[in-house]
Amino acid sequence: MFSNDAELSEKAIVAEKKLIRLRNEMKDEDDCIITGSYYEKLPKLLNSKLYDIFVQMPKTVIQHIHLTAACDVHFLVNKLCYYDFVFFNQKDMMFKVSHNGCELPGYVQVNKLRSFWTNSDDFDKYLYDAILLNHTSIKSQEHHEIWKYF
Repeated sequence: MFSNDAELSEKAIVAEKKLIRLRNEMKDEDDCIITGSYYEKLPKLLNSKLYDIFVQMPKTVIQHIHLTAACDVHFLVNKLCYYDFVFFNQKDMMFKVSHNGCELPGYVQVNKLRSFWTNSDDFDKYLYDAILLNHTSIKSQEHHEIWKYF
């Protein structure tokens, strides 16, 4: 949670558990449902119970979703970070995904970075820690007054 003083209502907690269950069911059927080819996965997404719920929300989630919110950190590290089109900037601790390469300063193919480590599992742990939001990393993020209402 991003705010120490925010509390979810009982209804919100129940809704969250249902949404997580539906998301996990979809991921169990196809672990690349979120990151796979858009046009290949679109029919399945549009015909899902999860989509039916999202499209009815006041500001539909269909308009905007962050990859890091859509799938858990283990999936990002264990699946996505093994593709050659994923790049990482260690100085800025930022990822870029591009099938056309990445010429931005500081960005290196994740698999190339992994090759410099003696143990792939240690590198994956490093990436896991880089992606995972914790109390310290959240405090360092830019803050705006508008977020206090969410």
